[in-house]
Amino acid sequence: MDVPVKYCKTCNIWRPPRCYHCRVCDNCVDTLDHHCVWINNCVGRRNYRYFFTFVSTATIASLLLAGATLGQVIAYHNQRHITLAEAINKNRVPFAVFIYSLLGFMYPLSLWVYHLLLTGKGETTREYLASRRFPPAERHRPFTQGNFIKNWIAVLARPKPPTYLRFKKQYEEGDQRFGPRRGQRQTKLDGEAQNGGMEMKPVQGAQSAFEGPTGRISKKEAR
Repeated sequence: MDVPVKYCKTCNIWRPPRCYHCRVCDNCVDTLDHHCVWINNCVGRRNYRYFFTFVSTATIASLLLAGATLGQVIAYHNQRHITLAEAINKNRVPFAVFIYSLLGFMYPLSLWVYHLLLTGKGETTREYLASRRFPPAERHRPFTQGNFIKNWIAVLARPKPPTYLRFKKQYEEGDQRFGPRRGQRQTKLDGEAQNGGMEMKPVQGAQSAFEGPTGRISKKEAR
């Protein structure tokens, strides 16, 4: 099956399937899921499992905090043999934290369930939102492994794929891995300047007719 690919004029690359350009990060992300405002980064192929772990631990932490604070109020109620309202009145801070953690538990829980279903179906958030334009019978998931278990293993348990950036590779002329080279000339030197001579360049300013020297002076001329 032929898969069409698009060329990104900003990153100067042919984008592979499921790769999209993020307007916030201003770069292409492989298997882009979404741009998360909470971590100020894109969630894609190489960091999705860490995002899923972050959501899972946030859900568990909120649940543990709610259970610990509620348990403190109940323990105080049983030890002092007082009504539950009096126990809450004596433990206002733990009870307030219990309400806060209970409210904070709902958002990461819903996000965790949502991404658990997405990974089980073998699609990303971007693909799911795009598929809603079509009727359910016409939706197609070409990247699914067949069932929930295989999809979860493929996304969360397989080794992390290597990066496209080769940081240890030596610099070559025209290499743009880290952006334009600082101090790189946009024009070529003339013959005299290449031999260590002086290069004359017009200076833009109030005195547009003034021309000043740029470049180095050769040792022969310095003498």
